[in-house]
Amino acid sequence: MPVAKSKKPPRQMFLKTCNACGEEHETHKPKASRCETCIDENRRITYKTCISCDAKFPAPFGDEHNCISCAEDLGIGQAELTPEQRETIKAEETLARWKNKVAILEYDLDERSNAKPKGTRKMTNKIKESAIGVAWLELVSRDGQVSSLSQLHERDIDEETKLRLVMAFTRLRLKGYALDALAQLCPIHLMSLDEDKAITDLPLVENPNPPTPQELAEIELGLH
Repeated sequence: MPVAKSKKPPRQMFLKTCNACGEEHETHKPKASRCETCIDENRRITYKTCISCDAKFPAPFGDEHNCISCAEDLGIGQAELTPEQRETIKAEETLARWKNKVAILEYDLDERSNAKPKGTRKMTNKIKESAIGVAWLELVSRDGQVSSLSQLHERDIDEETKLRLVMAFTRLRLKGYALDALAQLCPIHLMSLDEDKAITDLPLVENPNPPTPQELAEIELGLH
């Protein structure tokens, strides 16, 4: 009599959570990380860094902050945050805003570095050789330092012109224009643009001790 073939035992099935879409699915593969749908659609697994242990973990929904182990240890869901973690994220966001602000300012300054201020003229050789031209170049070459002001004091120029020359230089320097660009400008034309721009009424001092950048950051973080 022919020997009956033994039946193969049924495959063991495992209930898994797909790391790509987050849906539960059954599979006979014990190490399966994706469901058949995600495999067929070639949907990749997105990873995030755990805010608690810095380990990489699958984040199918995109709003997870903690890996499964850390979330279980903390007694919260993966998308939830402890009060301490909220403070950490808030501090990181504040720092990121400051860095972005600095990057924007640096970009603007770089753009101005070699740019000629609008509405200005270049200095002619005749003005360059005059007392005003020499005084202007001394201001620029020494970036308005005390030594350049001492030299300016000795120039045969009236006091009002000296003051207007310094104000014209300082105003453009504070706007971020580079010294190389300022050295090419006509100081006489610059002073003509500064008419009626001198300070006449001094503003009242509301806070004699303004906060430092560190204190401003702490105020924004609610630490003060």
